[in-house]
Amino acid sequence: MKFIKKNSSFIVGIAVFIAVLIGIFTLKNILSMDESSALYGTRLEGKKEVEITTAKKNQVEKKLKENSSKASLRISGRIINIYIKTNSETSLEQAKELGNKALEDFSEKEKKYYDFQVLIENDKNSNQFPIIGYKHHTKDNLTWTKDRVES
Repeated sequence: MKFIKKNSSFIVGIAVFIAVLIGIFTLKNILSMDESSALYGTRLEGKKEVEITTAKKNQVEKKLKENSSKASLRISGRIINIYIKTNSETSLEQAKELGNKALEDFSEKEKKYYDFQVLIENDKNSNQFPIIGYKHHTKDNLTWTKDRVES
């Protein structure tokens, strides 16, 4: 008892120090993100079953380059971005067909997992281009931006 009375300020100081440490760790856990979790959280579950290989990516790019001046494909999470630059003589309808052609090489399983975005530009300076097509994984077809009348 004498020890506690003699060292009461020291004991109170240690108790306050421990309480402050507990408070700091609690605030850190509440306010900071969990660095150990994946960037996309659980949204990418099942990606291993429908992984797009480099060979398939190259195959799609090669097929698109047959009818265009430039084509590239980039995968980011569950979105496949396809960029196509068409020749100046390519019409709007032919450009949209290129977008649909890009999806032909993907399996139904891949189409049901990934979202697709297709950006098509044209060499000539036309008011109808660029056009953008989007396909959500629950839909069957690309949806295109509204057609603009060429002036």
